[in-house]
Amino acid sequence: MAARYFNVPVVFAKKTQSVNLDGEMYTAEVESFTHKNKNQVIVSKKFLDENDKVLIIDDFLANGCALQGLISIINNANATVAGIGIAIEKGFQPGGQIIRNLGYKLESLAIVDGMDHVTGKIIFRD
Repeated sequence: MAARYFNVPVVFAKKTQSVNLDGEMYTAEVESFTHKNKNQVIVSKKFLDENDKVLIIDDFLANGCALQGLISIINNANATVAGIGIAIEKGFQPGGQIIRNLGYKLESLAIVDGMDHVTGKIIFRD
């Protein structure tokens, strides 16, 4: 939806090599806080170069490792990170602060600061 709104192309970072990815790749190893494993994130070099300004869109932000991997790929392509959009940021984990401290513009639709363990109610940041 963001790409449609801005009328710009979409480039996917994939966690595994697939048949529609060929040629040279940018790669970064990222650790998943949620799944407790490491993955290689892959972007084809034919889709990313020094002329690109990239808006990173991701679903969740916890410790920031996935974003740091994507930023690394963009930097390796000599492209520019224009900004970062996150659906749900886990405000009780350090990722958002780490990325902001690196100087990147990061916006989240919702920041979850915690959960009441008795009621199960999610506590959102104002």
